[in-house]
Amino acid sequence: MSTGVLPIQALRKILQSGFIEGVSEEYLNPASLDLPCSAEAYRLVRSFFPDKNGTVRAKIREFGGTPHDLSSPLEVGVTYLIRIEGKFRLPPSVYAYANPKSSTGRLFVLTRVVADRVTMYDALTGPGWKGEVWISVKPEAFPVVVSPGVALSQIRLFDGKAFLEKLELDLLLESPGLFFDPSGKKLCRGEVAYQADSFLLTIGLPRGVAGWECSRVNEVLDLSRKNHYDPADFFRPVRMRRGRLDLLRGNRYILTTHEHLRLPPDCAAELRAIDPRFGDFRSHGAGFFDPGWGLKAKGQPITLEITPYEDMTVEHGQTIARVRYEHMKDVPEVLYGSGAARSSYKSQLKGAKLSKHFKK
Repeated sequence: MSTGVLPIQALRKILQSGFIEGVSEEYLNPASLDLPCSAEAYRLVRSFFPDKNGTVRAKIREFGGTPHDLSSPLEVGVTYLIRIEGKFRLPPSVYAYANPKSSTGRLFVLTRVVADRVTMYDALTGPGWKGEVWISVKPEAFPVVVSPGVALSQIRLFDGKAFLEKLELDLLLESPGLFFDPSGKKLCRGEVAYQADSFLLTIGLPRGVAGWECSRVNEVLDLSRKNHYDPADFFRPVRMRRGRLDLLRGNRYILTTHEHLRLPPDCAAELRAIDPRFGDFRSHGAGFFDPGWGLKAKGQPITLEITPYEDMTVEHGQTIARVRYEHMKDVPEVLYGSGAARSSYKSQLKGAKLSKHFKK
């Protein structure tokens, strides 16, 4: 049995063994565990770097964090710390990385997991790590309400090296295929660029509505509400002009990849930060894909949450993101898109999709 990302059945055993207490099995996904927010939250004057020698609570006291009632909205541009429900202790052979959930990214809510005595964001590392887990939350586009029990981020647990080597990727590209174009044609080596340990993905700009644009608005969005909001109150559709799309600094965009991604049952994938030599922008706000993504079709496109840091113009087929494939420790007993899995975006086949909070 290889090392890699722990599947749902292993995550369930970790919960049942008591390593992680106070988080119910309803937060399990095929290859990740959602992190439910508690009612304890603080408003910060500024964010801070994690500290290998201290706790998050000590940092809150040091930087003068003030208690925040989660029944009140989180303000745009302000950083909050919310404690994650439960007690965390990892087995000595296991470490964890975190990613914002897809819905969090599509709302342009910047989140980063912060843990006691860990020097990186979005990481629980060190043999037998234990401590409190918090999440740093900063709305970037509009105020949001975060109720206790809502999960903004998720963790993946690993027991060793996970990313695939080039030969493994070559074999998967050949059969059964990892990427397809919108017509269903399989894309082979040479048709999808590769850099370091990741594939480079390109932007898809279809005719008609190419995606969604969000300027800063004052409407409040409650993350506990689904299929509730009118998209026009927060976003406006964008279309290409003369084969191009203008992205303006200060605005945020929901767009999509040209390539359709397919994940075999024994693989997961993660969007990685784009090389700044491709442009001055953030390509995504979430970025983890469970095994089974796009498996029932010839792949699914990836929705991107793009924040440009300068005015820029993009054209169809230009490099916009990169994705890295990872080994699963074992095939999950539940795959993304199956009836037993919670899958908000399994029908994401055409165009850029807003989050589950908006009316279809």
